[in-house]
Amino acid sequence: MTDIIWGTVTKIISTNSFEMNVSHQKDTNNDGYQDVEEIHFTEIDIPSISVDEASRNIPDIEQNLKDKFVKCEISGRNSENRLVCSVSHSGAGGY
Repeated sequence: MTDIIWGTVTKIISTNSFEMNVSHQKDTNNDGYQDVEEIHFTEIDIPSISVDEASRNIPDIEQNLKDKFVKCEISGRNSENRLVCSVSHSGAGGY
């Protein structure tokens, strides 16, 4: 089963990574996560952000992702110790 965390995006690092404050974790997660995690996204399901990384730019990502509450489905960690995730907007209740 996939680990899932939710939180608010606080800083855009690149066109495929950001920092977030982790506020919720799925009860059945296999691992524990820090209060602040860096996320590398391999997939993004947010209509205002292009799925094609070459079409993205940092100002657009900041406008559409910074300070937003998102859901991250985790597939692992990369060599930079960032969580590798599929990212989407979270539901109205935060989950």
